[in-house]
Amino acid sequence: MSLLLVWLMFRSMILGLLAGAAWWLIWGRKSQLQSVPVASLTAVGVGVALLADVVVRLMVGGTSAFQLPRPDDLARLLVDARFALPLLLGIVAVIILAFPLPIHASRGSASLARRTPLSFGQGWWFIGAIIIVGAVLTVTVAAGLASEPDEQGFWRLLVVDTGVGGGATTIYGWYYSRPALALVAVLAAVSVGALWLIARPGVGVDQVNDVQLRRLRTRNILAVASGALLVHLGGILTSLAGTASMRGGTATGNGGWVVFGTPFSALEPALSLGGVAVTALGYALLVVVLLTAIPARRGARALLA
Repeated sequence: MSLLLVWLMFRSMILGLLAGAAWWLIWGRKSQLQSVPVASLTAVGVGVALLADVVVRLMVGGTSAFQLPRPDDLARLLVDARFALPLLLGIVAVIILAFPLPIHASRGSASLARRTPLSFGQGWWFIGAIIIVGAVLTVTVAAGLASEPDEQGFWRLLVVDTGVGGGATTIYGWYYSRPALALVAVLAAVSVGALWLIARPGVGVDQVNDVQLRRLRTRNILAVASGALLVHLGGILTSLAGTASMRGGTATGNGGWVVFGTPFSALEPALSLGGVAVTALGYALLVVVLLTAIPARRGARALLA
């Protein structure tokens, strides 16, 4: 497998890994999970999600490079599920990160302050997640409204009509986006539920460490959910860049030739670059969460080993 092919397949993941590791080396080593069970489950949840993503990418686009057998039906299924997969993996990771639950403090030592899913997070963490959801919804609805049904009745076709001819290509239409929107709702609900489970029990006697741990777990859950949404959004933008690249031509009655493209063909470079950047940012968030599971005392040594 050539380095160029590896770069083309995993460039967003590689950029995200480098960005996440750089952030952790500069700012993140002070924010480490001190609870071994929490750190272990965090590593499992995020690690499994990233590993599954790599495996699927290899199965979809890399098996030919390795000359490995690949069932065609499975390949088609994975291609159709490529937009939903980051959301599914994000849901699984958030569920794992919700455990273990904080230990209930005794009544004599517990704080009586009312706690909500917002109690242990900074406002901009939640605002950032909401903005990402809004961006996903905006792009999804715009692409869905532009789609038309194909011969099978699936809303995944963009038709370009010039009056004297035209063409068609695939687009991220309702066929792909309706299941993804349902998963976005599930991811949001699971994230709120996980935040509630972490915030609900009373704060223990060691309030400083207890609050610090819950704040970091809250940040991690929001980062994993946001990372999954960003990888999903990046996949949409990359797909739309491919749609925008469609070009065609048709002959006119007077012997001329008309060249046509999609209505948003001028956005192809921006969509392509945006897809890579947004996806890389999503992976960076996941990598940062994964690195919080490295014990603080030997974190740098473990990373550089």
